[in-house]
Amino acid sequence: MLAAETSVEYYLILGLVILALCSLNLVALTLARRFMPGRPLSVAKLTDAEHPRVLVQLPLFNEGDLVERILEAVMDLDWPRDRLEIQVLDDSIDGSLAISQRAVAVLKQQGVNIELLHRVQRTAFKAGALAAGLERSEAPFVAIFDADFIPPPDFLQRTVGALVANPDLAYVQTRWGHLNRDESLLTRIQARLLDSHFGVEQEARWRLGLPLPFNGTCGLWRRAAIDEAGGWDGDTLTEDLDLSLRANLAGWRSGFMGDLVVPGSLPVSARAWRVQQFRWTKGFVQCFIKLTPLVWRSRRLPIWQKIMISFQIGQPLAFVVGVACLIMGLPFMAGAVVGGAGLSVVASVTSVLGFAAPIMFLTMAGRDEGIRRTAIEILGALALTSGLLLSNARGGLEALLGHRTEFVRTPKARDRKTARTPLWRSGVLELGAGLALLTFALVEQPVAVLYLAMLIGGLVGIGTMQVIDGLALARPASVRN
Repeated sequence: MLAAETSVEYYLILGLVILALCSLNLVALTLARRFMPGRPLSVAKLTDAEHPRVLVQLPLFNEGDLVERILEAVMDLDWPRDRLEIQVLDDSIDGSLAISQRAVAVLKQQGVNIELLHRVQRTAFKAGALAAGLERSEAPFVAIFDADFIPPPDFLQRTVGALVANPDLAYVQTRWGHLNRDESLLTRIQARLLDSHFGVEQEARWRLGLPLPFNGTCGLWRRAAIDEAGGWDGDTLTEDLDLSLRANLAGWRSGFMGDLVVPGSLPVSARAWRVQQFRWTKGFVQCFIKLTPLVWRSRRLPIWQKIMISFQIGQPLAFVVGVACLIMGLPFMAGAVVGGAGLSVVASVTSVLGFAAPIMFLTMAGRDEGIRRTAIEILGALALTSGLLLSNARGGLEALLGHRTEFVRTPKARDRKTARTPLWRSGVLELGAGLALLTFALVEQPVAVLYLAMLIGGLVGIGTMQVIDGLALARPASVRN
């Protein structure tokens, strides 16, 4: 029994060290963003005769009326019509396809070079749709927009100019904006998290000369880089991260334009946000398994970059490690097992870093919104991200076990079809786990409630929000209105 207890303690210490290293990775990126000088990205001024052909791809799946909005934005792009190709890659299985067909037909009558591609079989999901579209075009540059974003008119002038001026760039990624940032506390928290990613993490990687992950939308690719990297691959749920890293391993660089903002819509429900985060987490871990060996075999990358890239794609494994540490730590919290001094020191350091690192990271993404608003958003982000612990850990574990799931789009509006989701998958698990953890702490070690407050609050909060969403969607429309 003592040997088993010692083994558990060693594994717990190892898990806590891994979590501490993940926090230090955030600290490193935050400090790099704060102290590293900015890197201007040269942009060529193109004459009318120099404008190359550009393909704009719009991958869609059950997006409804959003297709009309994105097409309107694409038609407003400042680019010669005779050098602009548009592909509506609509794999929808609901009434959205009819909307796309009508919108494309209207533009065709106006002489626009646009086509609609609809696949009956969603082979390789979004990656498959993008690859199928590329087979029908020879344009040297490819812009990609999801349906819920609205590119500004100068998007192509600036991004194509950047790739023309920098022939070693595979693609340039722009920054996401948020159309519905102030709709609710949930959307404000999401906006804060995404602002941290683009304004701190992406900017820091750009300043350090590290590979930038393509974010799947609001970017412009060089067709030659896509082909040389092996093309789009649907064997992970984050085909964007996969292709961008393969392009880097093939010798291409990536660019970031933080001052070019493309606004988009954020998920409005906790259930939709959980779906999105699950897919991203699982996809990142799938890329970690697939690409980490290639990264470490690369002779071109220095050791420090290999380490940073590994943390970049392996960071979501922190959810899996976090659940393991929580389970292993319960006997120590209850006093059934007494840990050594080493465990106490590691646990204390990990806890401090676990709070300090994300607070620094999230604070730097601020917009001078006042202390009260900033504090609410940061604490909310910490709590609700903690509330995704079980869902994201499941995503990471499924990736580690090789369990395949389909690409599930992120619903931006409250879709009544989600009401059919089984209750145990719609918040009850998180709510039950949060209440069970609270009960355990109160019974076994009341002081542990303070230590676990963020996790308990996050689980209960995410669970409650999902249950409320489900109950509201289950009611007849006449009652909800």
